[in-house]
Amino acid sequence: MDITPKFPVDDNGDILRRMNEGGDDLIQSRMIDFCFVFSDRKQALAFARDTDDQDLIVCISYYTAKGKWQVIVKHNMIPEHKNISTMEAALTTKAQAVGGKADGWGCMQIKRK
Repeated sequence: MDITPKFPVDDNGDILRRMNEGGDDLIQSRMIDFCFVFSDRKQALAFARDTDDQDLIVCISYYTAKGKWQVIVKHNMIPEHKNISTMEAALTTKAQAVGGKADGWGCMQIKRK
C-alpha cells in the first residue's frame, strides 16, 4: 500500500514533495516565512501596515544581495499545500498593490520520528 502523500503539480507542491522525500514531518506545525521584495522602504512599510495581524510576525530589512527591501511575514502553521497557497496568494496580492513581489517561502525542517 502506497502511503506517500499526493501533492499538486505546482511550485508549492514540488517544495512540499521535496520536503516529504527529505524526511520532513509535514504534520508538525512550524514557523513558515513568506518573503517579499520592494524597490523602496516606503513600499515595504505600506505592505507591513496592510499585513497587520496579531497572528503574524512581520520583519522588514534591507536585502543587500538584491539591492531591495525585504519583508518576511512569519506564520506558525502546518505546512499544508492549500493553507500555504492561500496565504501566499493573499499576501502576494497585498504586496503587488504597493509595488512589491513575492520572493518565495520557506521553513525549518522537522524530521519524522
